Amino acid sequence: MRQGKVYLAGGGCGDADLVTLKALTVLQNCDTVVYDSLVSEALLQWTKEDCEKIYVGKRCGSHAMKQTQINALLVKKAGEGKTVVRLKGGDPYVFGRGGEEFMAVQDAGIWCEEIPGITSAIAVPAAAGIPVTHRGISDSVTVVTGTAADKEGHTGPALDYHTLARLEGTLIILMGMHHLAEIVRGLLAAGKEPNTPCAIIMEGATGRQKVLRSALLELPERAAKQGFTSPAVIVIGAAAKLELMNGLQESNGRLSLPAVTVGVTGTRRFADKLSSALQAAGICVQDMSFMDIRPTKNALPDFTDFSWLVFTSPNGVSVFLDKMRKERRDLRTLYDKKIAVIGPGTAMALQEAGIYADYMPKVYDAAHLAQGLADKILTGQMEENAGNPDKDRKKQPLASAVFLRARQGSDILPFVFQKKGIVYEEYALYELCVQEQKRDAVMIKEPEYIVFGSAMGAKAYFEGMRMRGLQNTKSRYVCMGEWCEREVRNYTERQPLVAEESSVDGVAACIGRELRKEEKECIDSED
Repeated sequence: MRQGKVYLAGGGCGDADLVTLKALTVLQNCDTVVYDSLVSEALLQWTKEDCEKIYVGKRCGSHAMKQTQINALLVKKAGEGKTVVRLKGGDPYVFGRGGEEFMAVQDAGIWCEEIPGITSAIAVPAAAGIPVTHRGISDSVTVVTGTAADKEGHTGPALDYHTLARLEGTLIILMGMHHLAEIVRGLLAAGKEPNTPCAIIMEGATGRQKVLRSALLELPERAAKQGFTSPAVIVIGAAAKLELMNGLQESNGRLSLPAVTVGVTGTRRFADKLSSALQAAGICVQDMSFMDIRPTKNALPDFTDFSWLVFTSPNGVSVFLDKMRKERRDLRTLYDKKIAVIGPGTAMALQEAGIYADYMPKVYDAAHLAQGLADKILTGQMEENAGNPDKDRKKQPLASAVFLRARQGSDILPFVFQKKGIVYEEYALYELCVQEQKRDAVMIKEPEYIVFGSAMGAKAYFEGMRMRGLQNTKSRYVCMGEWCEREVRNYTERQPLVAEESSVDGVAACIGRELRKEEKECIDSED
């Protein structure tokens, strides 16, 4: 077995573009990526299709995995001969416990390299127009953590307030929002001037960035009133009063309003596709994908006796083509087969391989695919029999179809085919599984909108919420299709939005219409 290796890579902060070329290169070539909650998950789209993605995010009071377990995981995966990227927000060595992970891997005799990243301590204040050093204002910068990191589970700040209060430069506090009131009291008690300029930047370097500027004495109260929470960077010192123009500000110097946030559930492929469409429309996206695709180990069936190959998702197409390659099955063996797809996304996935669908329903869901394809097969059989009047119709079976899809696929396809007497076979290309740790992290998020691409994804989300006794009282739900809507209505009395077209573009258009409607209502109310 080849020797594995580990890269401790900094993913930068906020905007996914704030990642180094070296980190991007190792992401593109790794076998496993182990990532944190503060990592921009848009970076994960650069990994290989078969890359193993493991979420180990930690927030105050909620740890998907303890640090000792993370260390052991890195050693285990590298020990399997894999190239592992430990992707951390900011820089691994700035309160990221990267040093501990490096030592654990090194002690196990495994090769390891640290790849620096852009730390939020510098980049987030910059995104708010605050230079942490500025001639004549601040000639030094001190970075501390608001939460002690000396042992697992310690929750209180361990800060030398008397030393910090005497600093004349810029004080940056990371991970300090849960102890903000205590930190401010400590600094004031140690002699820090109550009118010292301060700033809090929440979700910095993203389209959701919010900035609060205040005197030190009033900081906790104003932060609480305005809903400032983690993740945020606290800046204390004269530099905090600066507000230099940057790309996040409009030409008149007024900060742009934060964009509405849309959470996208489902599989990684669906989330990536929809996120790209929404971001192109200027909508901020929160990755809430927690469904995992696990391809079957069974060999593809012999397609000789099938007339139709039926695909119900781009994921199915991707797994099918990958299995064809791995089994060294030539695409030319499908020359006499017809292809049916559920919608344009699935059709496009096939077209990328030079295969074009023969049938796609006008309404992109399983029910219309089943009914439309069954009618087409029956019509074709009738025409064939009419052209061959001497054929023994009783011995001639209807054209057969194989459903190439997820194991948990809708029952409507086999139901319609069985009812109409059409021969079919089910072949489970893959199984949709829930990444439990990722789902736990997703369920505490409450963006303005949450999108469900399938009934399976919606069920997994709400069942997870129910098991943990959680409720989402803020988000509006957006469904791709009627079947997805029905599933959502099983769990909530709130009327979800339903895309007129069951596709990525349809969902993006649905959200766009709703935002324009809200904007118009806001303008009308002001008039």
